[in-house]
Amino acid sequence: MAMPNDFTLSSIWDDFPTLKTELNEVITVINDSWEINFSEIDQAIRSQLSAGKLLRPALTLFFTELSVEPDQNSHQQAIKMAASVELLHLATLIHDDIIDESKLRRGSASIQSAFGKDTAVYAGDYLLTGMFSLISQVNKPNLNTQVIHSIQRILFGELYQKQNRYNTANTFENYVQQMDGKTSALFQLAMFYGIHSGTRDASNTVNELVKEFGRKLGISFQLFDDYLDFSNNANSNMLGKPKNQDIRNGIYTAPVLFSLEDEQYRKPILDLLNLRDDISDPQLDELQELIMATSAMERLEDLLYKYQQDLNDLIERLPAPALQQNLQRLVNKLIERQS
Repeated sequence: MAMPNDFTLSSIWDDFPTLKTELNEVITVINDSWEINFSEIDQAIRSQLSAGKLLRPALTLFFTELSVEPDQNSHQQAIKMAASVELLHLATLIHDDIIDESKLRRGSASIQSAFGKDTAVYAGDYLLTGMFSLISQVNKPNLNTQVIHSIQRILFGELYQKQNRYNTANTFENYVQQMDGKTSALFQLAMFYGIHSGTRDASNTVNELVKEFGRKLGISFQLFDDYLDFSNNANSNMLGKPKNQDIRNGIYTAPVLFSLEDEQYRKPILDLLNLRDDISDPQLDELQELIMATSAMERLEDLLYKYQQDLNDLIERLPAPALQQNLQRLVNKLIERQS
């Protein structure tokens, strides 16, 4: 089954013409990697794919610049690895929506909302088999250990989040640990694919540098999502989910955690948070106003700036000028993303 005729890559890649060509190759591989004999679900998954930015596959392709001794097979292997990381990402999103009972994903009805949780579980599991199928076609046994480790980290991040639901005593440090599993793990895996797409493994120095870059990029990416969730300029389509859904689900992100440190507003904020999922829409609006009255957003802006500076410093240490330039432009686009 072909991708929808109106499928277009995100405009974020308009400034990267070579990458756009490669991402279209990734889409072709993904498109050819599965066939679900349930047309509605098949189309639902494909519509969610077409609404995504393909950020993680792009990172795989960018980081092939650091691969060691690539041969004639390296490019196609990198395309398959890039496709596999997107299938893993899609699977985690579908499973996330089941847990969160989210009605929206990427601006459209989530699969669990449209077809039920049972079908969504099967769809997510099917994508995982597709991911493993693609990896099995790449003759790199060392990838298996890394993939398993990444999936374990994602799972632990989810469990850590579940453990801290409605926990108003949670700390920002614990929240960073949660982000490290839920978001950074996939970014690091995508980059790992790229640097290991050659015929020899990358050096330990490059591995550690890329690992740290992936960790900080994942955390900054999630923190900016947190910022958008409370921004007056953001909407559900931009976020890909209903605004303030995290609060209803007991997931207290950076603005909430920072606001709870403000003694002037702590009690009224706690009173509203303690309503848990019984909080009404007007009460959610009141809670947002209270959080915005604190210094939480300013603190988050300062933190985002620091992470951006850290990312720039790491980029400058990468031994590939073309990669440095591409990553610098990408980081700027991600931190300023408005669509």
